[in-house]
Amino acid sequence: MTRHQDDPTPTEPTVDWTAIHGSAEFGELVARRGRFVRTAAVAILTWFAVFLLVVGAAPQLAGTVVAAGMTVGFLLGLSQFVLAWFLTWRYLRLSSTDFSGLEDRVVALAAVRA
Repeated sequence: MTRHQDDPTPTEPTVDWTAIHGSAEFGELVARRGRFVRTAAVAILTWFAVFLLVVGAAPQLAGTVVAAGMTVGFLLGLSQFVLAWFLTWRYLRLSSTDFSGLEDRVVALAAVRA
C-alpha cells in the first residue's frame, strides 16, 4: 500500500495547510514571487515582440551589418538568450536572499501551528 505524500507519519507533525495558506507571510511570499514572474514575463515577451517587429517590418534594418558579418537581427536574436539568462540569474538571486527569509517564516509558522 502506498502512502499519500500529505499523510503524516507518526514522527511528522500535522501541519494546518489551510492556516498557512491564509497567513500574511505566505500571502506576501506568493505576491512577491508573482510580481517578479509577471514582470519577467512582460519583459521577455516585449523584447521578443520588438525582435519580431524589427525582423518582420524592417528587414533592411535587421539585415544591417554591425560588425564582422553580425547583423542587427542576429544580435537582437542573441539578446533574447542574454535576457533569459539574466532573468533566471535574478530570480535565483531573489530566491536565495528575499524569498528564503519569507519561506523560513512560513516554515516557522507551520511548526508553531503544528
